[in-house]
Amino acid sequence: MEKIEIVSKNSGDTKKIGALLAPLLSPGDLLILRGPLGGGKTTFTQGLGEALEAERPIVSPTFTLAREVKIKFRGGVPGLLIHVDAWRLKARGGDIFEEFEALGLEDDFEGSNALVVAEWGDGIAEPLSDSILYVDFKRDLEKENWRSISLTPSGFKGLGDLEKTAEAAFGDFID
Repeated sequence: MEKIEIVSKNSGDTKKIGALLAPLLSPGDLLILRGPLGGGKTTFTQGLGEALEAERPIVSPTFTLAREVKIKFRGGVPGLLIHVDAWRLKARGGDIFEEFEALGLEDDFEGSNALVVAEWGDGIAEPLSDSILYVDFKRDLEKENWRSISLTPSGFKGLGDLEKTAEAAFGDFID
């Protein structure tokens, strides 16, 4: 499967797309979120966190670089969601591995119990995993709250299952 594109008409739809993806995720997966400021990246991650029974609400990691929250993968398997704002790393030419070490997060990820969600992580986060899902957010210039959300796998399995559930939830708004 090459990619799935879903149209979100509001923040509730954006959260729902994250929630639909949640049961397909496994420890060691890497989601790389790309799109403009205010594009829906954190809202998507909030839906993902809610569906993964995050111990606390997901908030933007903008001022902290990374936030770690306990979650449950399918079957109740305990894990961590590490939500990273890689824009600052890119802006200063940072090394995600050095930053993970400085924050003490690398052991969590290397222990294979973590899901990393990296906003603006393309080009620097890929070495973290062989199971990557790129999630691109594009605004509809004519409809203020509408977003086109594209999911493109690179080693990630399970998009076929997402396509089926997304078609049931969004109908003609999936391609």
